[in-house]
Amino acid sequence: MPPSIHPVDLVTALRQKRLTPAIVFLTSRRACDEAMQAFEQDQAILPPARQQAIATVLDQVIAQFPSIADHPLLETVKRIGVAAHHAGHLPSWKIAVEELMRQGCLDAVFATTTLAAGVDFPARTVVLTQSSVRKTKDFTDLTISEVQQLAGRAGRRGKDLVGFAIVTPSPYIDLSVITKGLTGQPEPIDSQFVITYPMVLNLLKAHPLEQIQPILAKSFAQFQLNQRAETLERKLDLLHEQMKPYGPRVCTDWITQWQIFDHARKQKAHRAHIRRKEPPEVTARLHFLTPGRVVGLPKGRGVVLRQYRSRGQRSPMVTVLRPGGAITECPVGIITQILDRVFEFEEAPMYPWCTPKSLDDLSRELAELPARIPVLPILVQDEQESIPESAIAQTLDDFPCPTCPSRPACQKDHATALKLRQEIQRHTKAIQALRTSLWHRFQAKVEVLQQFGYLTSTAHLTEDGEWARLIRIDHSLLITELIRAEAFSGIEPQLLAGVMASIAHDDDRPGAFPRPSPGLSSLLWQVRRLAEALAPHEDPPLLRADVAALTEKWVGDPTLTWIGLCKLTTMAEGDIYRLLARTLEYLSQLHALKTTHPGLAETADRAIAVLRRGVLEELP
Repeated sequence: MPPSIHPVDLVTALRQKRLTPAIVFLTSRRACDEAMQAFEQDQAILPPARQQAIATVLDQVIAQFPSIADHPLLETVKRIGVAAHHAGHLPSWKIAVEELMRQGCLDAVFATTTLAAGVDFPARTVVLTQSSVRKTKDFTDLTISEVQQLAGRAGRRGKDLVGFAIVTPSPYIDLSVITKGLTGQPEPIDSQFVITYPMVLNLLKAHPLEQIQPILAKSFAQFQLNQRAETLERKLDLLHEQMKPYGPRVCTDWITQWQIFDHARKQKAHRAHIRRKEPPEVTARLHFLTPGRVVGLPKGRGVVLRQYRSRGQRSPMVTVLRPGGAITECPVGIITQILDRVFEFEEAPMYPWCTPKSLDDLSRELAELPARIPVLPILVQDEQESIPESAIAQTLDDFPCPTCPSRPACQKDHATALKLRQEIQRHTKAIQALRTSLWHRFQAKVEVLQQFGYLTSTAHLTEDGEWARLIRIDHSLLITELIRAEAFSGIEPQLLAGVMASIAHDDDRPGAFPRPSPGLSSLLWQVRRLAEALAPHEDPPLLRADVAALTEKWVGDPTLTWIGLCKLTTMAEGDIYRLLARTLEYLSQLHALKTTHPGLAETADRAIAVLRRGVLEELP
């Protein structure tokens, strides 16, 4: 693969071919900043008239957002007519770049893929230099929707008859991904509806419990679950048709009768130990762990190749194909999710439990799986269906099977009939789970709120529930429990702001930060202990002390300037802004508790007043 085209050479070629203005999508923030640094040494400058037009637009934006007057890229943008746009910049700078682009002042903008969605930012040309994007801690291929979002920025309505999408040579590009993205159908929309504790409290505030299920049934999330249930119902109808030849014989339920007889016969012959009883959540998953099922694991995903029991402990196990072709043996208990995707493949009786061609196909299909796959909801029952011990203990003489005229047919058909019946049971349970999934999630949240005293046994709001419903943010249960424990009683505004920042922040990107004060460290220790105790009911936040210390400095020292704050950390300006903006949002929720918790509301109000200064005053 040839090296990437130098940014200056790329923009020069675009200008010569009259393909400007252009958006050049790069792999990272650093790549965008390095592209801008390459132009600092470039001798080519814009004509005076173009420079004056850019300066005029920038003056108008600076009048509204004074913070960008000293931006380090300002002179480069005026001189060269190119800019960078990514999440590490302040919102005010991104607004300035967008305005310059809208008025036709720029020839190129170097941006990350975050620019592709949600911003009215068209250009004549789009340049793709990548086929993957960084998500959380790893790079994943762009989806069809993402590629089409990127390419869709090409062409300005009313200005261009044709838009151009250019793919440049790069070590970070896979043409098959781009081709698939430009020619394929977008991935289906997947509902992101999540039932939260504040939602439960506010719904029960407005409606009685018996009216909630019909409300949830009208949601888009339930509509999608119903569609998946209808697909399974069609498969279930086919299974019932296949099951008809194996209807009642001498015994009405001959499948169970033969299963008990065969089990007792084998137990007597081999003196096998009775299998130990697994936890209900493990037993509930076993029906779904058929070969080809895609499952979630603690690290990544995999495809089930076979299900078996270990020789010593007789524990349920699965053989899983992981990304990259690795085949591992895993206890069923470590599987985190049963995903709604099953691959067909040709099984084999020996390792690797499938044919070589099937193994290659499965590895490819696993690598091409989209980032988001619907999770199959599993209903865990307290009592699992099993063969009664009293039946197993019967002697062989108690069964009619040895002398039954249907014995040869039962022995021949049992394996197929049992597999069909298990498939029917599995599909039936999956359909039931899909139809009632949202309602069961709602009920689970209700039970937790009743356990903590926010709801009565009849699902009415208690006195604590009345004010807790006003906390409509992430980690609401942790925050309300901290308030009830009086963890914030009498603390200074900077400590309250620091704790809220640590709860609000969800990025584990490393960097250099100031050290927290002893008071903040002690308070965060208490918060961390409570978060760990609540982990079964709510995912704990990161609770980073270094991030909390940055907010503590900003609120604790009103004379600290924005530039001074940025010098205290390696965090990008845009990230600092988002941290403080989210902290403001969390503090505003506490400020709403003026009636029930006036002291806390006053402390939050003081923190908000100091926190909202400088750059944070410019945007609503």
